[in-house]
Amino acid sequence: MIGQKNTIGYLKTTLKYFLLTIFLFLWALPIIWLIGKAFTPNSAILREGMRLFPSTWSMENIVNVLSSWPFLRWIRNSVIVSAGAMLITLIVSILAAYSFSRLQWKGRDVVFLLFLSSMFIPWEINAIPLYFVANALKLLNSHPGVFLPMASMPIGMFLLRQFLINIPQELEDAARIDGCKSLGVLFRILLPMSKPAVGAVVIWIFIFSWNEFFWSMISLQRSHMLTLPIGLKTIMGSQNIEYGMLFGSSLLALIPSLIVFLLLRKNIIKGISISGSIK
Repeated sequence: MIGQKNTIGYLKTTLKYFLLTIFLFLWALPIIWLIGKAFTPNSAILREGMRLFPSTWSMENIVNVLSSWPFLRWIRNSVIVSAGAMLITLIVSILAAYSFSRLQWKGRDVVFLLFLSSMFIPWEINAIPLYFVANALKLLNSHPGVFLPMASMPIGMFLLRQFLINIPQELEDAARIDGCKSLGVLFRILLPMSKPAVGAVVIWIFIFSWNEFFWSMISLQRSHMLTLPIGLKTIMGSQNIEYGMLFGSSLLALIPSLIVFLLLRKNIIKGISISGSIK
């Protein structure tokens, strides 16, 4: 009987990992195909069609992208925009989340609902008023003009607030008994416990700001200020489309966001497990 149960458990585990392997392959298939095409000579891309890996590996596409287009400048601009969006989002979101989750003040829940309702407004609808505001503040064609509107989105505050609200009140009471003020409780007690949630916010705002296209296309008109998504659009819109350059530039654009995700992925998993276990 025990052996039969062990066999059933082994079969269930094997089936689970088999299905997960299939799902992982299906998710990774477009990335594998992109890598293969990025290292396929431009003259052979159409001929080899849907082959995952090239018959001859070549760095031709990568070299052509870096030599023919200001790709490194686009990356630098995207790094500045993403770093600015992450920094301001974290500062504002941490303070706002602490206020909405741990402090008691009149009208707190009403104001929070107002912020929460703004999450349902599509990002593109804000483009027209944002343009006039940025123009009045002389922020068009500048990095702050791109990342400041991104930092104003309430998603980071919402995620951190949901995490902070589940931390036991007893920890904060003990810190206040020891003489901690509100900011001391936040930075010495609550924030160190919220590292997984902070990591999740960092990943989200980085990926969003790194891939943001719509507002960047509107607010950036000078060629030396273009971010990476707008630069990729420029390559696609050139007169003679070279598919090798498109695949090579897409692979180069994917690498930074993939590295950030791989470095911080444990924070997301830990944040989900911790927030689910805190009562």
